[in-house]
Amino acid sequence: MIKKFKIPMSKPDFGNEERNALLKVFDSGWLSQGKVTNQFEDNLAQYISSNCVVVNNGSSALICALLAHGIKPGDKIAVPAFTFIATATSAKILGAEIIPIDIDPNTLNMSIKDLEKTTNLHKIKAVIIVDVGGLPVDIEAFSELANKHNFILIEDAAEALGSEFKGKKLGSFNHISTFSFHIAKPITTIEGGCVMSKNKKMIKKIEQIKDHGRTNNERYVHDIFGTNFRITDLQSALGIQQLEKIEKFIDKRNKVALRYRKEIKNVQFQKIPDFVSKHAYMLFFGKVDSENKRDEIIEKCIKNGIDCRKTWIPISNQKCFPELKNIKCPNAEKIFKQLFTIPIFNSISDKDVDYIIKTVNS
Repeated sequence: MIKKFKIPMSKPDFGNEERNALLKVFDSGWLSQGKVTNQFEDNLAQYISSNCVVVNNGSSALICALLAHGIKPGDKIAVPAFTFIATATSAKILGAEIIPIDIDPNTLNMSIKDLEKTTNLHKIKAVIIVDVGGLPVDIEAFSELANKHNFILIEDAAEALGSEFKGKKLGSFNHISTFSFHIAKPITTIEGGCVMSKNKKMIKKIEQIKDHGRTNNERYVHDIFGTNFRITDLQSALGIQQLEKIEKFIDKRNKVALRYRKEIKNVQFQKIPDFVSKHAYMLFFGKVDSENKRDEIIEKCIKNGIDCRKTWIPISNQKCFPELKNIKCPNAEKIFKQLFTIPIFNSISDKDVDYIIKTVNS
């Protein structure tokens, strides 16, 4: 049984706008993908300043991006050693060979130095970078390395909608970026995601991939290989309303994060480099010196009704990747033993933030 917490890890923030939008779609008689989804795509494209395809979840978005780039069995795909499992499984399910890359222990993002070492040893077809917790990677540095070593760059920005690198929103750069609208994300369609690209031909291809590879010219003609990654107009109706509130949501999360950083004692936090002009704070991480200290904090928080959690197990230590068990990523392995997440969500109250700070400090 899942424990119910006084303060959950995350919580969707829905109001009358979302409720009325859902009812309007119900009353229209068209519930599956249609005009409302097209509007959601247009709104996202305008917000990011790119082209957009909405799909049924963030994992599907990654698979679409990989398929659009022609990833095939045996291709070597580099992924961060520290990330949610979908970053790696989306490539592995296509038959790719996964190569985990160690992380910067301060930012928690992929180490570009470790990636360059790997590209000197292996012929890497693609690299999936991840903006961990919503913190942008150094996009310029990774783009330069991609050009130097001729690999495909894909950005898993599932946790980073609204985050900015040097004043530009993630998703507005030349490489493909993917996002998630899972229930735990700052804006949510319950399940959902999207692919962003400046390349209109690539976007057209992804539109086909997510819809069984069919052509728009004739109902049962399928030009390329694809499957069903479609979303519904019900979910898109939620997304339209949520997107209108995104800046308010991110502003609230930043205020909460600032309080945590200022008022929680004897805990370290994710380093924010100067090139980060906005952090969406989908997740908030705390770091302590030892596994015992981490476990003590988590146990104390849970006992007091706060959903404080351990973070992701490093990719090379996951049982579903037995072929990676001998690969060592020391920073990711050490970070896993030191790191924990603290609740942060759009509607969290000042009273709850006070309670969390007091509990962790105690």
